[in-house]
Amino acid sequence: MTDLPTVRQLEYMVAVDEHRHFGRAAEALNVSQPGLSAQVRELERRLGVVLFERGRSTTRPTPAGRDLLDRARRIIRDVSDLSVAATLHAGDLRGVLRVAAIPTIAPYLLPAIAQFFHRQWPHAELELEELRTTALVDAIERGDADIGLIATPVETRTLHVEDLVFERFHLAIATDHKFADDQPISVSTIGTFRLLLLEEGHCLRDHALAACQTVANIEHREVRKVGLSVLAQMVATGNAATLLPEFALPAEARPGSGIATRPFREPTVGRTLSLAWRPTDPRAKLFGETGAAIRLELESRQAKLPSHRLHPDRPSPPVPVLAGLPTRHR
Repeated sequence: MTDLPTVRQLEYMVAVDEHRHFGRAAEALNVSQPGLSAQVRELERRLGVVLFERGRSTTRPTPAGRDLLDRARRIIRDVSDLSVAATLHAGDLRGVLRVAAIPTIAPYLLPAIAQFFHRQWPHAELELEELRTTALVDAIERGDADIGLIATPVETRTLHVEDLVFERFHLAIATDHKFADDQPISVSTIGTFRLLLLEEGHCLRDHALAACQTVANIEHREVRKVGLSVLAQMVATGNAATLLPEFALPAEARPGSGIATRPFREPTVGRTLSLAWRPTDPRAKLFGETGAAIRLELESRQAKLPSHRLHPDRPSPPVPVLAGLPTRHR
């Protein structure tokens, strides 16, 4: 039993895989490269297999290494969960809580969510990260993030997804555009605009295209390597339009921004904001309770938005079924 791998050795193994370089892995872990290399060689000796092909410029896992890396990540995650479970038994949540959000949500809601977590768990150390949807889901599944704020539907077969609120989209155009007023507009009119969208990889792009699926011959252009704020500024200074989520309006369509927004008549033009976490996480019950409280917080913030008051009698629509997007799995 003395020749069993240590958790630290497994962490070194995973770091080398992530950085594909012993030096960069050692730097990320704040250890010496000779020390890290020696521990990986010792791990290979204990397991009886070569884990990495060592090249001059890069390092890559061997077939055996690829198989064992998945197991190593699960073991590291389980050990981390063990530590978390111990703090829960002690009656408190301490340690690091890693919270992630997608880029079209993070600037507008992540600060409020972080404050909420601080109030709920004052002894927890929050780490905040912005990731695109696929990377965020992967990070939670691997154990590199604990809980994520995403827009659904999204494909995940292992995570629990808790719906929070439905967020409507609004058409954003320049204030000097001939259609610039605050009256509801039909989705069918989108065909008269040149639509700017985020590049592929942003779920907002997919949701926007799905919302417009009934409109023929949409002229649209994907803008690469920019975020929602830059996209909004491009609309303000050009003869184009885009779709803005409701919670982004106070920041991106504030007075003086040069942007006018119009709500859609159709009640299901939007997306559902949700929380996702691993159901095996020892804090899963707490995450569920917290999700219910965050839902009330977001509903309260939503009710104060001017865009919401344009439709005081609107019902809360069900989660829309958006063609072309995969159905999420709980």
